[in-house]
Parts: sequence; C-alpha cells; structure tokens
Amino acid sequence: METFQREMNHNRDELRRTRWTQHRKQVTGLFDAVFSKKAIVEKVAIVGAGNCDDLDIEYLASKCSSLYLFDIDRGSMEKARNNLPDYTRKKIQLVEIDVTGLDKVMFEDHLTSMLKRGDRAEDIVQYVKEIENRLTQVSDSIFASYYNGFDIVATSAIYTQLFYNWAIDLLTHFENQYQENDAAEIKDGFLDLRDQIVRTLNHSISKCIKEDGFYITWSDMLKIEPEYMETINEGLNAIFALASNVGYGAALIGIKDYLGKVDKSELSLRYWPWDFNANKQYLTIGIIGRLKEGYK
Repeated sequence: METFQREMNHNRDELRRTRWTQHRKQVTGLFDAVFSKKAIVEKVAIVGAGNCDDLDIEYLASKCSSLYLFDIDRGSMEKARNNLPDYTRKKIQLVEIDVTGLDKVMFEDHLTSMLKRGDRAEDIVQYVKEIENRLTQVSDSIFASYYNGFDIVATSAIYTQLFYNWAIDLLTHFENQYQENDAAEIKDGFLDLRDQIVRTLNHSISKCIKEDGFYITWSDMLKIEPEYMETINEGLNAIFALASNVGYGAALIGIKDYLGKVDKSELSLRYWPWDFNANKQYLTIGIIGRLKEGYK
C-alpha cells in the first residue's frame, strides 16, 4: 500500500500547486476559523499531509508552536518541508505512519498470497473480516502516544484515499481467477473493511485532541458533472442528497461519523469546487467542530 500511495502522490503535473490555489485558500479558511476562537495554539496535527499541496504550511506553522504532519509517504512530506524557510522547518515534525494499521498485521502480504494462490472467495472474505475486527486494537497501538496531545487535529482529504483503491487495484491482477459473483463478494468484503477503517481512524484521531480542542476535516465528496450543478446550487441539504446517490461512500461515512464526535452548537460547514486537475473537479466539504465535551 505504501508503494501505491507514493506513486499516487508523485503522479502529478507541474501546475498542480498553482491550480490548487483556491482550494488551498479554502482549507486555510478552516484553520483561520479555529484560530479566531482559540487564542493559544501549541500543537497542530494534520493527518494525510502527503505533498502538502493543499496546505499553506508556512502560515499554519506561524500560528502554533509545533506542527505535526502524518502520512505513509515520508518522502513527499520531506520534500514539502525542505522547501520552507529554516525557522519554519524547525517547527515541523514528520510522522511516517500507515493510519489504517494494516501494515502492523502484514495484511498486504497475506492478502496478496491468498489472491496469488486463488484461495476461495469466502476464505478471503473471512480473513478480511478477521482483520476488520482487530482494527481498534491495532489503531490504539499506533496512536496511543499522541492521545490528548493536540489543540487541533485535521484530516486532509483522507477518507477517499484509505485502502479501497489499492485493494481494487490489487484484485484486478487476479480477477480472472474468480467468477464474477466471487469477485463481487471479495469487493464487498473490501468495502466493509474500508468503512471500518474510516470509523476507526476517526475514533483514534478524536482521542488525540485535547479537551476543548478542535477537529477539522475536509473531503472530496463527488466528482462534479455539468448535470449536477443545478442541485449543488440548491445548498447543503441538496448536496448531501446528491452525494448519497452518486458520491463517494468513504467520504459520507467519514463525515457522518465525524459529526457524532463534535459539538453541534459550534459546528461550521462549507463547500467548494476543487480543481483537482485539467479533467477533474471535485465538490469538497470542509467542517470545523469542537470536540464534544466528555467524548473519548
């Protein structure tokens, strides 16, 4: 999975940072809303930082004592940090981490071996289910040292990047070994695991936030098509209805789970178009919330 994600991070055109200027401003606005409510911010964490193309790292570092960047691809984070002034670099801590926790149970090796052998679909699904049941324990072991450590924790468009795309790509190399219904059964097992990964990650991240701290998330919800514009212009309720039909399931699950962890009285939601590349534009939702009192 690390190799897959690294290739995704490196597969970008030279104009991306410029193209993402408006998206980056929207993301900065989420942080600004929190900074206006919280006078002193010591530690900030961004999970899924990657290339940092959607982040104004220099500005964010200027607003806190230390900035932690979490991602499976350390090389991309290092490249982003190395382009910053020395006084900013000193504030930044890089944490190389597979937030799914699947590396801790050698999931990639086991699943690949099962597919290479052509193991029965029901055996593969059973194995995937066993891993799903272990996620909470594994996630606790990954994040425990960061619990109650941050004034602000943010996730950077991570829900749609977790596990599933890699798993489907892996399956395509062995799909000819399986009947159509068996391949569909395996994919359903992957979806269940993906959904649990999203929920488990949210739970672990929330435990990393200090009492009275803030939780920020932004995620691509759906690819914008011309026929969606009329609905999108009707506002959030219409957007969520549209996304429930044509949007990304991982994003919807992540957002719904997130909403259960924050104080509704201080919740703020925004949405905007993200010009991802010359051929793709995503509708993105950003949410700001203060961690619910007594939650964890």
